Amino acid sequence: MVRKIEDDVFKLKTGPVKNKAEMTDQVVRDIRQAETDERTALTRKLREARLAREAAEPAPEPAKKTVPQRPRFRVY
Repeated sequence: MVRKIEDDVFKLKTGPVKNKAEMTDQVVRDIRQAETDERTALTRKLREARLAREAAEPAPEPAKKTVPQRPRFRVY
């Protein structure tokens, strides 16, 4: 079987470019998902530590209400 030059030379090869784009897109999505998972795990860990620390502390006493003093006028 004889191949024609026109069949091979003038055809556009879009397959590999699309595959590279899809691979790059998938790699980026995987990296972003991994970063999100790490950030979520750290946030969860810090939240649990904060809640444990707050549970161990006694409740803060309410602040005393102070009566504002009236300005004193000088008597001459």
